[in-house]
Amino acid sequence: MSKEHITDPNAKGRGSLEKAAMQDEHMQDVHAQLMREKEEPQEGFSPVPIFLMFIFAALCFWGGVYLVEHSGGYRWDAYSPDFNPSAGAPKPIEIALFDRGAKVYRNQCAQCHQADGNGVLGVYPPLVASNWVTGHPQVVSRILINGLNGPIVVKGSKYNGNMPAFGSSGLALSDKDIAGVITYIRQEWGNSASDVTVATIAEYTDLYAGRSVPWQAADLKEGLGPVPEVTAALVEELTVDGELATEDDVTSY
Repeated sequence: MSKEHITDPNAKGRGSLEKAAMQDEHMQDVHAQLMREKEEPQEGFSPVPIFLMFIFAALCFWGGVYLVEHSGGYRWDAYSPDFNPSAGAPKPIEIALFDRGAKVYRNQCAQCHQADGNGVLGVYPPLVASNWVTGHPQVVSRILINGLNGPIVVKGSKYNGNMPAFGSSGLALSDKDIAGVITYIRQEWGNSASDVTVATIAEYTDLYAGRSVPWQAADLKEGLGPVPEVTAALVEELTVDGELATEDDVTSY
């Protein structure tokens, strides 16, 4: 048998199938639809519009210029609408010794002598209209600096107790605190005695620094010096953490 007569037995079948497929109207419609369809969009691959990039660059440029022009070197005063460079440093708040003494009294004295200064009869002597308080300032200063022990007669009533020292041998209050509370009790509740300055208390503190025992009533009026003249302004510069306070700090006093 020659080569010309050798044929693939499946060739006839394949040809029939291909011809049938090409003539199938349904398949042709499917192919046509596939040719018309476009590629589905994929998220994240869309380019940023050019105009948005220009806007972003312009904002960055404007922000840089604004910071350079208006940062003020990051100084606090550059942002204060009330800042006046010719005014100098803020003025310290002046707190009267009386007001300071009122606070010390509430914290250290009111529990015994009561908020109204009348004390407790037979236990704690009154401070209202007491000659021990309103008399010579050195007397009441001695009591506060070194304390008082033993009997004492106040306004006709006898008391026998122990008054703790407010000076270095006791509570170790500052001269300002002692001067303040003495000034307060000499002028509160109708008392009208003179002020006692910080300088006067500092002098008394140095004078009695070596005394280690409290006073007795009989010794309080011995060896008194002249009544000091009140010449200094009875105000102090309030400080907060070692710095001069401003009005914003007063509420914390």
